[in-house]
Amino acid sequence: MDDDELASMYELIQLLSSLNDTRRSILQALAHVYPRSVSGVQLSRMIGYSGKSRSLYRGVLAHMEENNLISIDQLTPRLYAIRINNEHPLLDLLVEISRKYGGATRKIYLRSLEEE
Repeated sequence: MDDDELASMYELIQLLSSLNDTRRSILQALAHVYPRSVSGVQLSRMIGYSGKSRSLYRGVLAHMEENNLISIDQLTPRLYAIRINNEHPLLDLLVEISRKYGGATRKIYLRSLEEE
């Protein structure tokens, strides 16, 4: 690994450590299923969020979208498609690491999406 790669890894660690558990869990889950987008209900299930998905929308997800960590597309008045913002250089690195080393974890997340 060269210095630039190590610097990016350090910045990614700093970014993730600055987030609370819920936000960190959201980014990890979305990085593992990228390029797939998920609904709020699916995301809640993936991260084990016990509250209603609506409470995620009102606070956490809106804040994460404002900070360019995720993108939210409204498909219908009640259905949203949520994805990690892979245009963010550090989050693109997280997606890359998740793809390369997170195969088993990806399967777990995808299985949780199949449970309806």
